[in-house]
Amino acid sequence: MKYLRIVNLAIAIITIISGLMQLISPSSVLGMVGVEITPTTQQLFATIGMFMIMFGALMVHAIYSIAQNGAAVLWSALQKIGASIAVFIGIFHHLFSPLAALVASFDFFSFILLIIYYRNISKLNIT
Repeated sequence: MKYLRIVNLAIAIITIISGLMQLISPSSVLGMVGVEITPTTQQLFATIGMFMIMFGALMVHAIYSIAQNGAAVLWSALQKIGASIAVFIGIFHHLFSPLAALVASFDFFSFILLIIYYRNISKLNIT
């Protein structure tokens, strides 16, 4: 529990950085996960990147807020499990390369850590 805030902060920062990558250069990310690069997929991935930035920033805000913000932590966790499921479905339907499973696994692991943080937020010293 001692390092849970730091680990979740790292997850939030990674989410922001990867969201920025998707927003700024969606074709690079599309190429990494084996998705056909079209104007439509570039726009969709850029839009997803924008939401990743928002949820990552929300989590940073929740971690550093003076008041406990369990709702922000819960919704950030739900975003992670939703993203994980969506990517695994894309892999199952051969829309993403198997390499995308690394992204989905990171999001699933992040979901677990965020839920642990959410369940223990009142016990953590947030000052």
